[in-house]
Amino acid sequence: MTRRSIAVAVCLILPALSRASAQSPAGPSSLFTPALAERAGVKQAFAYIDQHFDAQVAEWIHLTEIPALSTHEQQRAAYIRGELTKLGLVPSTDAMGNVMARRKGAGGGPTVVFAVHMDTVHPIDTDLTVKRLPDGTLHAPGVFDDTPADINMLQMLRALDAAKIQTKGDILALFTVQEELGLKGMYYWFDHNPKTADMIVAIDSELGAVNYGALGIYWSKMKFTAPGAHTNNSRGQPNPARAVAQCISDIYTIPLPPEKDPAPVIYNIGMLGGGTVVNAISPESWFTVDLRTIDPRLIEKYDAEIVAKCQGAAAAQKVTFTREFIQKSEAGGRAEQLTAQRASPVVQTAVAVLNYLGVKLIPDGVPVPSGSTDANVGVVHGVPSVAIGRTKGGNQHSLSEWADVESAKTGTKELLLVALSLAGLS
Repeated sequence: MTRRSIAVAVCLILPALSRASAQSPAGPSSLFTPALAERAGVKQAFAYIDQHFDAQVAEWIHLTEIPALSTHEQQRAAYIRGELTKLGLVPSTDAMGNVMARRKGAGGGPTVVFAVHMDTVHPIDTDLTVKRLPDGTLHAPGVFDDTPADINMLQMLRALDAAKIQTKGDILALFTVQEELGLKGMYYWFDHNPKTADMIVAIDSELGAVNYGALGIYWSKMKFTAPGAHTNNSRGQPNPARAVAQCISDIYTIPLPPEKDPAPVIYNIGMLGGGTVVNAISPESWFTVDLRTIDPRLIEKYDAEIVAKCQGAAAAQKVTFTREFIQKSEAGGRAEQLTAQRASPVVQTAVAVLNYLGVKLIPDGVPVPSGSTDANVGVVHGVPSVAIGRTKGGNQHSLSEWADVESAKTGTKELLLVALSLAGLS
């Protein structure tokens, strides 16, 4: 997943009288109204969240301390299945490892899929002990991305049950795997359930974010091969290592658009490898490329230029070139290409809920036409989709990851209001 710029200020919940001064007014397509939040059942659900917040934090700490490196989510999945079963739901696990449970509605409403991911980037042997500091923060690898979202989802479902709230549409709680490896769990789920979701909401951002687009990400392994030869016989022989060196140098001559372009493009050579011994030509040498942009045309253009540089280097060095995709997440489009998506009920409802709760939209008080979350899959397939926040925090994907405790309560209430607005109260 991409790193996002994280604000460190603790989210403040404004008094009810200040809720009218929204930072980013929701459009007319919003399905949320303040009257919904004032209904007795919703107030009861909010009270449940308030009264059980200490238990929610304890569960958050517990889940954070369960290792969940991508492809090793099984222990977390088992815990989540158990909690879903306690709620009277019937969780299932697909062949990829995704866990899902459907909370049936009364009928007459859409099926809204809420997606959170269970995996983290941290190795299995990482010390995951959570430290709670007097300033109201938790510190541990994985404590911000995306563990609090898993717990927010469970707590929202509990609050709905405690308040005996029934929605019109179905709420499908989806806990995905391998999100950090390129949204693989979500792509698998969508490919096998292409007609299930009427809307998709991913909970995988900082509290205050509303992302309605999709950052295109192509990860490629560029491989160069030749027969190889002993150093003594290497003069004039095809050399994959030389092709790698030439290709990398050539790639970095490809000009990028201006840095402030509305759809910036970035690429990076992240890994290099090859060879088996010091005293011989490497029979295979390789490197990886990470290419990113929100513009579908530009990602194809730059990808083709990068491949052409590799093909040129291979020809010059008389070696064989092959390209292997590690990840291929398509781009959703520029802001001007997503005007309909931005105006959709799923996006405008998320904005309206944040305004009601007094949470400022980040980074600039507006929804963002980008994102690298499970919502991307819905965006590129034309399903109304949005990614919203879970809590305040920072330093994700690092050993110094942290999260603000109190803001998770707001994140849970945000999730509940979004769910009720989209699925509809019965």
